[in-house]
Amino acid sequence: MKAEEYGKFFTGCAAAGVEEVLAEKEDRAHRQRELLDQFGSPVLCLTLNIPGAYKCFPLARRCFFEGLEALKRCLRAEGIIIRHEETGEGIAGYRAFIAAGGEGLCLKELAVYIEEQHPLGRLFDIDVLEERGKISRTALKAGERKCLICKGSAFACGRSRAHGLEELTGAVIKIMENFFREKLGTIISGAALGALMGEAAITPKPGLVDRANTGAHRDMDFFTFINSSAAIIPYFRDCALAGFESAPIPDEKTAETPAPEKTPGPVELFNSLRRGGKIAELTMREASGGVNTHRGLIFSLGILSAAYGRRYRYDEKPGLRDLLALCRLMTTRLYDDFSQAPGTAPRPSHGEALYARYGIGGIRGEVFRGFPTVQDLSLPALRRLLDEGYSLNDAGVAVFLLLLAHTEDTNIVHRSSPEVLKRIQENAAAFLAAKPAVEEMRKKAAELDGEFISLNISPGGSADLLAVTLFLYRLLYLK
Repeated sequence: MKAEEYGKFFTGCAAAGVEEVLAEKEDRAHRQRELLDQFGSPVLCLTLNIPGAYKCFPLARRCFFEGLEALKRCLRAEGIIIRHEETGEGIAGYRAFIAAGGEGLCLKELAVYIEEQHPLGRLFDIDVLEERGKISRTALKAGERKCLICKGSAFACGRSRAHGLEELTGAVIKIMENFFREKLGTIISGAALGALMGEAAITPKPGLVDRANTGAHRDMDFFTFINSSAAIIPYFRDCALAGFESAPIPDEKTAETPAPEKTPGPVELFNSLRRGGKIAELTMREASGGVNTHRGLIFSLGILSAAYGRRYRYDEKPGLRDLLALCRLMTTRLYDDFSQAPGTAPRPSHGEALYARYGIGGIRGEVFRGFPTVQDLSLPALRRLLDEGYSLNDAGVAVFLLLLAHTEDTNIVHRSSPEVLKRIQENAAAFLAAKPAVEEMRKKAAELDGEFISLNISPGGSADLLAVTLFLYRLLYLK
């Protein structure tokens, strides 16, 4: 990584001088001693190993709190009581103090474990102070810290100045970025699997596969959805990483200022997903025995995953509105697919055929507008119901009925007509207008299930938006 590339990570950040670094070190030691006297138990102090004058910048802050969370989880896993915790930051860096129960050597063992095993561990410095003084790694017969560059002795390389500042800084940024790239993949995979399986498991869902029956389908069941979900999860991870790699380095004016000659824009990001999406559809059909279980979600969750990855690179907690606004930017030319001349495109999907005949946008229209039904209706409803203590199943049933009342469900039109869709929407809306209890919603969903099965109606578009709702809830709000 060249200096001009990693230098942008420090835009707007202040450089620390030698005096400030020394003052921070002295103040840190003083505070550690105060906490030791106050609580009478060992005190752990977490800081970051960052070469150069820039100690405080957004990516470093994210790494610092990753280290703090890893340390606390390790203590809790060992049953060690945390008696006090505090954090601070300044021009010379970040610091955290934890006064913990337990014996000093045991705590140092945990500290060394994190320094050695965590993907960011080489950047962590975790000191343990007890009444007799600071416990060293040699007290545990632990090896020396390794150099960031050559993996030799960090002490020896530092003393001999074997590596220049630019090389060291580049190595630090690379460690940080690699960690968050891998973490992003884990986050997206977990959210996607939870959403796909959560949607399939919510019961009753009128006309759809759930835990009770196969709905208006004879070619798939609950286990088909398990197989399909497991098979396509890697695609959503790939989409997220594509978004991560496409993210322009932010400047101090905006979070998204692309360099056109280097950084793909939102539309280019969307287009880059197409080939992988086709492969994911093939993978889905191979896993499901040839049936379409998740084609709509390969499309919609793929776009959301890429958008999330692009935002996540420089913002650990992307906001809903920013995320969905990026989805709109990515799909500004989405309807070009519908305007291709006959004979120039592959056989049209059901959605494309219905758009040509009735002008119904379906999932494409929802994505093109930035998922307004999810943003304004289903996601707020899901959050409210879960906050009120309802189970995910019951909240999901209620949200599904809400979506049924407001979704341009092309699956319903394909199996019936626009008039039937309108009747179903009006019926669901009238039922919900009476503000029924959740128990009444379960009963209504069961009644509709029987009706839809008899009419061979499968509201797959509403099911897709339920999965999108679950996906966004897991990404943005689940703790």
